[in-house]
Amino acid sequence: MKKYLTVLAGNPRGGEHTWKSLYKYVIDHLDSDLAICTGDIWVSENSLFEKADYKWIFEEPENWFSYYEKNFNKNWYDFFSLGKETGLYNSGNIHFAIKDIILKNYIDILESYEFIIYSRFDQFYTDYHIDIKDNPTNNIWIPSGENYHGIGDRHAVVPANKIRSFLNICEYVDSPHSIKNPPEYLNCETAYERFLNHAKLIEDVKRYDRKQFTSSMITDKTNWRVGIYSLYFYKNLMIKYPDEFIDSVANSIKTIGISYYLREKILVLNYLYLTIRRKVGKFKKLNL
Repeated sequence: MKKYLTVLAGNPRGGEHTWKSLYKYVIDHLDSDLAICTGDIWVSENSLFEKADYKWIFEEPENWFSYYEKNFNKNWYDFFSLGKETGLYNSGNIHFAIKDIILKNYIDILESYEFIIYSRFDQFYTDYHIDIKDNPTNNIWIPSGENYHGIGDRHAVVPANKIRSFLNICEYVDSPHSIKNPPEYLNCETAYERFLNHAKLIEDVKRYDRKQFTSSMITDKTNWRVGIYSLYFYKNLMIKYPDEFIDSVANSIKTIGISYYLREKILVLNYLYLTIRRKVGKFKKLNL
């Protein structure tokens, strides 16, 4: 049994610089196989499609709610309607449906590995991914931060014996439990935390220092957040969440030390620029 399978699900965003960081800091580092799961409209000639061991291509629906209409019949619409202003309605429904597609079609492949790294295409890695060989297999490892009142839902390392339950979020969405006593702010992260609690997976969740951030090319299509901070010296590449970027590079520097400045000069320069910019902004506010 091979140890790791990395699954990238969704729209192939982030571009080649982002994916090169994936190859260096995840795939090659962990000797992981790679699976990509995306709609047929996103198939293109790029390094991901060349390197992937598995290509799980589905017919992209014009309206993702049609997927729920065909496969579920209870209260999924009421659930997503609670998050019309938070990204759950526009973005969460897609991510959840893709998990269901993988669960229903490829679970046997997933369970043939020890661990599944379930992630997105747009994760730019700043340092080597954790290798959980020394940790018990009942833990689900999620990067720290980006919780937004729940738990960050962009990346997780899941043992094979829990991947079936982990992917089964649409059954939860379609059940009465998903809309029972909803929080005031129901977004992807709070919905994810509620699902993990319902599936009794929350007790297995462990957090580790974040060393990745969400990137986007200027030309990338997005259903929710648009990147507004340039990642300088990477052509047309943007940072979606500056806090996420700053935390990732700061954690990498803390782990590696001064040698990190030499290994990732461009990332460090962007990090220094953003941190100085923030300090100047705070100083100006205090003096207004």
